[in-house]
Amino acid sequence: MKPEAKEKNLIGITMGDPGGIGPEVILKALTSPEIRAAANYVVIGSEKVLSNISDRVLTDNISVLDLDNFTVNNALAHKPLPESGKASVEYIIKGLDLALNGKIDALVTAPISKEAIKLAGFDYAGHTELLKEKTSVENVVMFMVGKGLRVAFVTTHLAVSEISGAINQENVFPTIQITATGLKTFFGIDQPRIAVCGLNPHCGDGDRFGTEERDVIIPAIERAQEMGIDCHGPLSADTVFNKALNGEFDIVVVQFHDQGAIPIKMHAFDSGVNITLGIPVIRTSPTHGTAFDIAGKGIAGSGSMIEAIKTAIMMAETRKHLFV
Repeated sequence: MKPEAKEKNLIGITMGDPGGIGPEVILKALTSPEIRAAANYVVIGSEKVLSNISDRVLTDNISVLDLDNFTVNNALAHKPLPESGKASVEYIIKGLDLALNGKIDALVTAPISKEAIKLAGFDYAGHTELLKEKTSVENVVMFMVGKGLRVAFVTTHLAVSEISGAINQENVFPTIQITATGLKTFFGIDQPRIAVCGLNPHCGDGDRFGTEERDVIIPAIERAQEMGIDCHGPLSADTVFNKALNGEFDIVVVQFHDQGAIPIKMHAFDSGVNITLGIPVIRTSPTHGTAFDIAGKGIAGSGSMIEAIKTAIMMAETRKHLFV
């Protein structure tokens, strides 16, 4: 008797800004035999824009959910436009609706332009903030992975002048907790080892450079430890990533955007993946942006999109096995 064929996951992929490199890297990624064999796909966007890049859009396990909300001429401008900002938000909302209603197993999002969505009248700083609002969750965590390095962020898109005031018990502890749960649920790590960065140089150097470590970060770590979470810190950002890469920790929790984004993009620029934890769906994306300057030239690399798709499939499979 032949073994029963495993049902493939259905992965939704939002097209991102139509004038950016999103449509191009999606089509390039979906030409990979490995990707094609791994799942079924629905691209949420504009079939006209995709067809303008390649005549071979529809295949056996790839379809397009065409929202018919954008023109090819606007896409060829390759710059932030109000129309492209509106369209890219509509793609995300539709993809999220499909995921929330169980129509797709995971959502992969191509890059959007923060400038374009602002021109369209939206005030989202990025995907993470949009997904948090639309799912009505209290806390979300931006989480990046690449070549064995994992990073979770306490704060995300903030002005540097606002970071210190945003480091508090209401976000440091939930970040640790959500990160621990996410590693168990989606990465199969039963007892994740979590390193927590300090905010200040040398973790404040005995309060000489700031008191956030003593007042906020250490109490959050102790609270997590009391719950049985294996977390350590605060640790200095100039040494902790080397420790993580050498296998001492499964993930590093950082306090602000550049503290974590710089090492992950230095280490895995062409293969990094951005994940949103804390929402009730699986969402991944490449770590690069819209790259308007090279859009339409056929030179954009698809490595990060390929890894985002692979990661979404892996997370969906891991979650299924956990709840079997």
